[in-house]
Amino acid sequence: MAILSDLDLLARLVSFDTTSATKRPTRPLGDFVCEYLDHPKIRVERFDCGGDQENLWFETGPPSNGDGAGLLLCGHVDVVPATEPEWTADPFVLRVEDDRAIGRGACDMKGFDAIAINLLRESANAGSLEAPLGLLLTCNEEIGTVGAGQFATQWGGRPLPHRTVVGEPTSLQPVRGHKGHLGMAIVIGGRGGHTGFPSRGVNAIERAIPVLEGLRDLRQSMVEERLDASELFPETPFPVLTIAGIDGGSAINVMPDSCVIRVGVRLLPGQSAGEFLTRIQSAIERRGVGVTMMSGDLDRPLPIASEHDCLVIDLNNTPSYAIDANADFLAEVANLVDDHGSHGANFGTDAGRLAGLGCESVVFGPGNIGVAHKPNEWMPLDELARTPELLRRLIR
Repeated sequence: MAILSDLDLLARLVSFDTTSATKRPTRPLGDFVCEYLDHPKIRVERFDCGGDQENLWFETGPPSNGDGAGLLLCGHVDVVPATEPEWTADPFVLRVEDDRAIGRGACDMKGFDAIAINLLRESANAGSLEAPLGLLLTCNEEIGTVGAGQFATQWGGRPLPHRTVVGEPTSLQPVRGHKGHLGMAIVIGGRGGHTGFPSRGVNAIERAIPVLEGLRDLRQSMVEERLDASELFPETPFPVLTIAGIDGGSAINVMPDSCVIRVGVRLLPGQSAGEFLTRIQSAIERRGVGVTMMSGDLDRPLPIASEHDCLVIDLNNTPSYAIDANADFLAEVANLVDDHGSHGANFGTDAGRLAGLGCESVVFGPGNIGVAHKPNEWMPLDELARTPELLRRLIR
C-alpha cells in the first residue's frame, strides 16, 4: 500500500466509526492498519478482546532482550459518540478548515495514531534501529481503559520497551501523571406495591437517602486530603467523588423497589482503589446502612437487591499513574519541548494499565484535550506537523 501523509492517514482512521460506548467494532480499522503496515521488517500481533474489538501490537527493529531498551508508542483507536446536534458536517469525514483538521477522534487520539503508524513504517524502511520500536493500539479506552487492561494480561511476562509515550492530547506538554477513575454502582433494594398502601411496600429511594448522606460526608472530607502527587493538580489537588446519577421508580403510583446510585471517584496517584472502596463502605455504614461489597462488569446487568440490601458494586477501575519526577525518560521528553514543569492530567489514560508491564510512560501528544469529546473536535495542523520530528528524536 502506498505511503500516505499523516493528514491523509488521519482521514482514513477517522472514517472508521469506532465508538466504544455503542460497541462499534475496531476490527475493520485493524484490518486496514495491518495491511498498511504489511512489511517484512514489522512484526504484528492481534489480540482478540471480544465483540470485534482488538488490541494491535506492531514492532520493528531487533527483538527486546529484556533490558527495557527501545521505545513504545501507545494510542487508542476508539472514540466517544458523535451524536451532538452541533456537528456541522459528518463527524466521520475529516475536513480541513483554516488551521485545523476536524472530525471525531482527530484530536483524541487518531492524530497521534496516524503519526505513530507512519513513524513505525518509516523506521522499518530505514532498517537502522539498534533497539525495538513498538506500537500498541488499544481498544475500549474511552469506557475505562478496558482494552489496555486486557492487553496487560494478553501480553503476559514477555519483555517490551519501557520508555513509553502515551499520545493523548496534551498540547505537546509532557504530562508525568494523571488521576485514576473508579466507577461503581450502589444498588439499594425495596419492595414494590401500590402507593395507596404504603405500609405494604418499602421505598427504595427513601432507603437511598442515608446512603447519599454518607457519600456527601465522604466527598466533603476528601477536599482536605493531600499527597505528594497533589502538586500535579493545582486546580483540584484532592481526590474527587461525584454522585453522577440516580435511577429509581417506574411510575408515580408505584412504590420504587430499586434505586441505583452511580458514583465516580478520581483518585490521586498513590491511592488504592481497594482501600477507597473500604472507605465507601465505612461512610455508608456510619449512616446506619449495612453494605455488601461486590465486583461487577460494565457489560453485565446489575444484580437485583432485596428490600434489606445495599450493594456496592465495583464496575471499573482506571488506575492512576505517575512517573518519578527524576526519571530519565521524563527529562528526555521535556527536553524535546524545553518544558520541565510538573504537569498532571485530570483524565485517565492507558499509562496506568501499562505500568504493571514495566512501562515508564509520559503522556505527550498533539491536540488540546479541551476540544476532545466535543462537537467539531479538531487537531491543530501545526501540532500535527510538528510532532513527527519530536518523536523521531526519541526514536534516535
